[in-house]
Amino acid sequence: MTDLRRNRSVRAGLLVAGLVVLSPTPSAEPASRTIEVWYSYTADTREEAVFLDAVQSFRDAHAHLGVNAERIPYVENVVQFITASQGGEAPDLIRISHDDVGKIGYVRIEGLPLLEDLRPHLTPAQRLDYDPRGLQAMRYENALYGIPSTGSCLALIYNRTLFDAAREPYPRDDWTTDDLLATARRLTRGEVHGMAIPVKTSYWWFGFQTGFGGALFDDQHNPTLDSPGSADALAFFQALEKDHRVSPRGINPESMKTRFSQNRVAMILDGPWNWGDYLDAGVDVGIATLPVVAETGLRMAPQLSYHGWAISKQSAVKVEAFELALWLNSPEVQHQFTEATYSPPTHLALSSDPSTFDDVAAAGFLRQAESCVPAPTIRGVALIFEPLDTALQLVYEGEMEPAEALAAANVELAAKMRE
Repeated sequence: MTDLRRNRSVRAGLLVAGLVVLSPTPSAEPASRTIEVWYSYTADTREEAVFLDAVQSFRDAHAHLGVNAERIPYVENVVQFITASQGGEAPDLIRISHDDVGKIGYVRIEGLPLLEDLRPHLTPAQRLDYDPRGLQAMRYENALYGIPSTGSCLALIYNRTLFDAAREPYPRDDWTTDDLLATARRLTRGEVHGMAIPVKTSYWWFGFQTGFGGALFDDQHNPTLDSPGSADALAFFQALEKDHRVSPRGINPESMKTRFSQNRVAMILDGPWNWGDYLDAGVDVGIATLPVVAETGLRMAPQLSYHGWAISKQSAVKVEAFELALWLNSPEVQHQFTEATYSPPTHLALSSDPSTFDDVAAAGFLRQAESCVPAPTIRGVALIFEPLDTALQLVYEGEMEPAEALAAANVELAAKMRE
């Protein structure tokens, strides 16, 4: 357990609620210009502590600049940014996901986009520093609207203690879905389930779809929720609970996390965002990549999500905001984020440095990220969850067959994309 817990302490003295104003020390000259930053890290987390430390370091090195950092709830981030932009009060720098790029990219105010195109700012040499998949995820049409800072995805996470008690070998990267299911059945006994998986939540289904040969969109970005293999993927996905009963009934992402934290579940699919919480709960955690689907020979490839930093088109301090964005995406800061949050970095200097991934979790999520599918940065990605979650619910309740429900969801998504 010692190797799993090292490098987990981060300075938290800067954590405060609401608006965080990083001001100069009493002896410093008053700041001549101020960068307004919106961030969406959850309060009192390792992510927020690392971020605020990094911003303070930037402020210490730039005495002529002020930095106001305001926390905006993640679910409100985009709506508040669009509203603020419409009122001419957008922040200079904002943390966004690749999904957010699709939500914001098509919006115009007086014919102008809400975000600054960073291609004139980020030189060709600087672009070579970053994971090309991450850069592509921050594009909308031809514009580059963000610099990617971290990646994240689902992986197979397991409880070593429960495996040891059952004398089961740990999951391996060469597992198939047959291995997964057989092991989950053997580990399901009494109050313990072999797995917990939210079978009515589409984000968890994406990897199953790719493993069965399906895809969310085609090369022209047309929705293909009902592409060949997708119905089989949905049937297998929900059968883990309904037929094989290796997952408790009615699991959602929060109850999955709770049961795993309580040593009541042997395996889950989860991301780096919860790893630290499992360690805090005393769970002896292991990680492996998602298995290969036995019927197709294809590895399950979950969606690879990216977060990064974008600059408002309205900003009067674009140069300064870009300088701060570069610092927040620097190897130094990204390394601190990897140590604290286990998320794969996007700076290639770190990706090629083995010492970056000396933690079991960081190394595991990096292996998984290599097999992920980056979602296209299109408006359809932001619109996909409502029709797809509805389809999963209808199938779960027995009101529609998988193929029928996915076809209906595809029609609905295509209509939403045309609006």
